[in-house]
Amino acid sequence: MAETELDMRKVMVLFQRRYNFIREIDRLTNELSDAMARGDEVSVSLVLQMRADEMAKFDECTHEIWQMCSISRKALQKIRTLIQSDPEESIGESPEEKKIYEIRRKTQTVIDRLRVIDEKLNRRAAGKDSFYGAEVR
Repeated sequence: MAETELDMRKVMVLFQRRYNFIREIDRLTNELSDAMARGDEVSVSLVLQMRADEMAKFDECTHEIWQMCSISRKALQKIRTLIQSDPEESIGESPEEKKIYEIRRKTQTVIDRLRVIDEKLNRRAAGKDSFYGAEVR
């Protein structure tokens, strides 16, 4: 593979790592919810830190994907398409691209679930000062 070509297998692996990190964030968010329900502030603090660590890993992985854009203008366009296109409507041209879109769909499903849980936790913890407002859904 020439230096100006994008390694789609590596991109696919990075998307899979991101998905694994988001699944771990989901697991930890459920643990956080349980700890908050028990009023276990020590566990809440510990789980929040663990969750922040996983979020940082997710961000690092995303950064690594974007770094691959520096290979060439064509790589930039491909990465931009893979990250910004709607995974529900995108099919992909190669087996790697198809897998990336499949991973993105699964990742988005977990993120959507996380948003709902996170909103409930934030409202419970912060009340009227919640980022989402005071009303619990």
